[in-house]
Formats: sequence, structure tokens, C-alpha cells
Amino acid sequence: MPIVVSICSVICTLITVYFAFTSLGGVLFRKRREQEKRPPQKRVAAIIPARNEAMVIGKLVESLLLQDYPRELFDVYVVPNNCSDDTEGVARAAGAKILNVTGTIRTKGDVLRQAFAQLTESGGYDAYCVFDADNLVAQGFFQAVNDALLDGFHVAQGFRDSKNPYDNWVSGSFSAFFWFMSLCYNESRYRLGINCHLNGTGFMVSDEAIRAIGWDTHSLTEDLEFTALCALNGYRVGWMPDARIYDEQTTSFWTSCVQRRRWTAGSLQCMRRYVPRLIGKGTLAGFDMAVLFLSNLMGIIGIIPAIGTALGMLPFFISHPWRILALVLLGAVYYLIVCGGGALMYKFMGKLNRKALPGIFGFPIFLMSWMPINIFTCLTPAPVWKEVKHTRGIDRPDDGKGQE
Repeated sequence: MPIVVSICSVICTLITVYFAFTSLGGVLFRKRREQEKRPPQKRVAAIIPARNEAMVIGKLVESLLLQDYPRELFDVYVVPNNCSDDTEGVARAAGAKILNVTGTIRTKGDVLRQAFAQLTESGGYDAYCVFDADNLVAQGFFQAVNDALLDGFHVAQGFRDSKNPYDNWVSGSFSAFFWFMSLCYNESRYRLGINCHLNGTGFMVSDEAIRAIGWDTHSLTEDLEFTALCALNGYRVGWMPDARIYDEQTTSFWTSCVQRRRWTAGSLQCMRRYVPRLIGKGTLAGFDMAVLFLSNLMGIIGIIPAIGTALGMLPFFISHPWRILALVLLGAVYYLIVCGGGALMYKFMGKLNRKALPGIFGFPIFLMSWMPINIFTCLTPAPVWKEVKHTRGIDRPDDGKGQE
């Protein structure tokens, strides 16, 4: 058993090095390949799954209908499901078309499967863009989709920004996390020529790709599962840095734990289902997704020796109080370094001010809480999908400049 744990620790270290390089290497060492602006020509359908989203759906539909893209080249579809409020009525009043779904709908993936089936059957679209009902969409999104399609990408992720980074430390920490995913993780991968990863919302998939792959997802993380299916079917996943969406972050730490547990459970489901096929594919895209799916489990196994070492050294520290102080100071330095990383995310986004402090100082706690969430998820049955309440029906994102 010690040998197995040691091997897993080495694998965990290699995975960490790999993610560090793919998340920062492109940003540090490669220039961005600028996307050429092309004349609008691609027809696009926006798809919005919505469950009890009457408070926010209208603002999203309005932001899409006001896109600076020829109106005849796009349509906006809302797909209400399991609603007990007037989501459909609010969406219609805002100008959206309605798609109806039938049967038992448990997850967002179930909604998308039926929506894609209906829209591909009707024909007429070059690509489909998926949004969450609480999003706002900045100008230029459909133009960026048009350009990505003409550059040869069949799947691409947009820039996931935040509606409410200043609400409290939880929404601020979540905002910093998604900024990192956009500014470093996907941006770096794009520069290195590695497949980017879909991020839940604000992404596009071409009509050709959806007809070839289908939306045949079975896990709690349909975005990462579809990214894996793209790797298995040879479709590149691109990056649209100019296609920005604003997402509402939860202000409840408990809700954030529930969300992150669902993501971890979905990743473990995908690990069991796809890792052998991804590795067997023999491509960089397949290897990359396999590493991602293995990372949560390897991280948990890799921390076991560290915990054992810490417990073994406990008498050593207890017998010399000044060593405890040194350990506390070391922990404080680590905490401040992670805070600095959060502050850099706010700085890069132009949102660094006093209102950012809760998110910055809460960021290390947010990240450290992920490990017990992952351990708990590995030891318990997979959760069921639960509705997350959205209430921030604002016209413009809170960017710290007095907008509301």
C-alpha cells in the first residue's frame, strides 16, 4: 500500500506540473492569435434552459436581442422546464421564442438534448449558443461566434465574467475563480494550440458538430463531458475572448459547496466512463481530458501522505512552541500569496478596489474548502441536480464603477 500511495503522489505531482504549464505557459510564452473580424454571415440560435427564472430571464433575452449582429441572422430560444413561476410568459414578453420539452427533465443536459434535436430537425442554423438564464451577454458575442466558425472552429467557449463580484466573499471568490479559468486556463490553452474546455455557459457548437456528436451526455457536468466527446470525435474546442457573458455567482457558501460537489461528482462519473477511451485515442486532446478527469481522485490520494507526515511531525512541533509559531507564519505567508493571486485576477479585470477585499481575502478559504468537498464526494453517492435560485435581475453587471 505505501508503494501505491507513493506512485499516486508522484502522479499527482506530475498532474500539478502539467496543469501549471497548460494554465500559464501560453500566457507567459506565447502571443495570442488574434481572431480576424469577418463580415456577418453565420446564422445562430441562442438556447436558454430555464427553470423558475422569471426574475432574471427577461434581462438576458433583452441583452441578446440587442446584439450588434444582423437581426435576421439570429434567434433566441428559451426552454422552460419544471417551472412553477411565469418564466415562459416573461421570456415571451421580452421577445424570445419558446421551445417546449416533454417527459421527465432532471438536468440541463436533458433540456439541451431535446432543444438540439428540435432545432437541428428544423434546420437553418450554422451554430447554437448555450446560455444560463441568469446571464447577461455583452455586445459582440454573435460576431465572435461568426468569426470562430469562419476560422474553422466547430466548438468554442466564451469569456465567463461575473455579474456580482462585490456581493460578498463567496461571490467574489467564485468570480476570481472563473476569471482565472478565462484569463489563464482557456487563454493559455488557446495560445498553446491545446483544446479549451467548455465552462457551463456562454459556449457555441456548430450544427455540423452537434449532428455528428449529438448531445449525448449522462453526467452531472455536461459541459466537460461534451468537451470529452469533442476530443473523442476529433473536434477542436476553441476560445472566444471577445465573446463575454456575465454570470450570477452565488452568495451562499453552502450553495457553493453543493455546486462544487456536483462538479466533482460529474468529473468522477466522466473519469469512469471516458478515461480509457480518451487515453486510447492517442491524441493530445484525449490525454488532456483524461488528466482533467483523473485530477480530483489523484489529488485526494496524493494528499494522504502529506496528512500522515503532518500527523507524524505533530509531537515535534508541540515539544517546541516556537516551531508552531514558525508553522503558523508559514501558513500566513501561503494565505497571503493566494490572496495576491485573487487580487491579480481583480486587477486584470479592472475591478480592484475596496469592494473587492472580501473576495480577495476569502479566496484562499474558498480554494482550500474544495479538498474536503472532493473527499466527501468520493466517499458518498453522486448527488442529484438541484435548482440554484437566481435573483440578480440587473441591466448591467456590477463592475465597481457605479453600474447597477
